[in-house]
Amino acid sequence: MIPSLILSPLFHAYFFERNEKEFNRPKRLNCNSLIKLETVKVNGKSIYYVKKGEGRPIILIHGYGAGIWVWEKQIDPLSRFYQVIALDLIGHGFSDRPRIDYTPETYIYFFKDFMEVLGIERATLIGNSMGGGLAWAMAISFPKKVDRLILINSIPPDVLSWLKGKSFRKLIYVKNIPFLIYLAIATRNKNSIKRVLMDCVLNDKLITQDVLNRQYEISMIKGTTWVLYSTFKNAKRALDFKEKLQMIYQPTLIISGEKDEILPVSVGEYLHRTLPRSRFYLVPNSGHIPMWESPEDVNEVLIKFLEENF
Repeated sequence: MIPSLILSPLFHAYFFERNEKEFNRPKRLNCNSLIKLETVKVNGKSIYYVKKGEGRPIILIHGYGAGIWVWEKQIDPLSRFYQVIALDLIGHGFSDRPRIDYTPETYIYFFKDFMEVLGIERATLIGNSMGGGLAWAMAISFPKKVDRLILINSIPPDVLSWLKGKSFRKLIYVKNIPFLIYLAIATRNKNSIKRVLMDCVLNDKLITQDVLNRQYEISMIKGTTWVLYSTFKNAKRALDFKEKLQMIYQPTLIISGEKDEILPVSVGEYLHRTLPRSRFYLVPNSGHIPMWESPEDVNEVLIKFLEENF
């Protein structure tokens, strides 16, 4: 009974779209920022992004369920030296959420097409969490488009076997409740969203009401639950890249937050052992999004790596 119900159009309409809304998209990165949000059409879908600075292009890629906002403390400092672009991935942030299958290949090809629409032939990719996975997948799939890599608390190809955060483990082991019903409920609950955000940082005080409201608004946009469900369901397909990681030849900086409650530091150490031209940096007293939690430390390391000649 339950499997047939889950596949029915009525179920999808109720659990994936119930209470989801169409919001007026903001015009700026946040209320305190002068950085304007721009849009571009990629394969007919609106992708939100910011662009600031001139010089060698750097693209900042957020993680699962997040958005441009996780990079708000990097855009200004990095744009003094480089052209910085940060985007809301397809299905995330304020970008469109088409009802498609969100496989690793979906993200890879949308990202490649985004680069081409913006006229970017080659760029340094800086990715956090799932965004790190997209960055190394781009280096494997389209190596000529990637100058160098910075992977911040990046997922590995076998991500499901490494997850350790309590909130994220619940996404895998939810007793007696079908996964997508749980997800549909959790993404509309501010307390659930707050717990996930607090899993991502060591300093809980950083999760202010403004931060929570911003993420809640994003999670309530029509189509969000489907995107998160489909992405998680297809995560195992990233295993196809595991044997190819060692083929990445670009200079790579791997950063891990010492107190990451989502992915253990050993993931960063594994990536460091596997990628032949990599180095490893551990951010003390920081969690899953150290560039947001410890921006001064991380920005210094980023700029130093970007300035090096390889």
